[in-house]
Amino acid sequence: MYRPTLSALLALLLPTASAGALELTDLPGVSASAQGCYLGCGHDKYDASNILDGDYGATGNTGLNSWNYGTYAGWVQVDLADAYVLDRVELYGVYAYYNPFTLSVSADGLGWTTVAVGGYGTEPDLSQTGVAGIKYGAVLDVADGSMASGLTARYVRYTVNAGSPHWGYLVEMDVQGHLPAAPVPEPETWALMLAGLGLVGFVARRRRG
Repeated sequence: MYRPTLSALLALLLPTASAGALELTDLPGVSASAQGCYLGCGHDKYDASNILDGDYGATGNTGLNSWNYGTYAGWVQVDLADAYVLDRVELYGVYAYYNPFTLSVSADGLGWTTVAVGGYGTEPDLSQTGVAGIKYGAVLDVADGSMASGLTARYVRYTVNAGSPHWGYLVEMDVQGHLPAAPVPEPETWALMLAGLGLVGFVARRRRG
C-alpha cells in the first residue's frame, strides 16, 4: 500500500515560492506621490506620475517624462498597493547628472529602511534605453548583492540627497518582486492536518472495500 512521504505531503500542503519576479510597477493599482513637484504636482511636467508612465527618457529630457522637486531635495515614492518581497529596483536618470540619492522602503509608510545610498552612472544592466539613447541610472538587485534579500515593502521611496546638482531627476522607477511565502503551520496544526489526511485515507479504503 502506498504511504506518502513527509516531503510529498509538504509539497501538497505548502504553496511554492514564485518561480520568477513580478513586474510590480506594472500591476493595477500602483501609484506614485511626492513631497512636491516642480511647477506643482498635477502639472504634466515633472509630476510624480511620470515615474510610472513607461517613458524611460528615450524622447529626451522634456519634463513630461520625469519627476523633479524643483530644488536640491525632496522625495518621490511608489505605492505598490500591497506588500511584496523585493528582488530588483531600476532607477532611470538624466544623462549625465550624477544625482546622489537614498532609496528606502516601508511596509506601512511610517517606518523606513534604507536600501541604498548612491548616485547615477552609465548602467548597462538597465532594461531600457533612456535619455540621449544611453542606459543611465542605477540598479539595485538581490541577485548581485547590491540589495539586501528579504526586504518586504509596499512603499519604495527615492529621496534626493543634499548637494545634488540639477534638482535630482527621476525619469522612471521599475520595481520587481514576489509575494511573501505563506507562513509554516505550527506543530499542532501539522498534527491535525496529517491526522486529517490519515482519516481521509481510511475512509477511502473503507469505501473501496
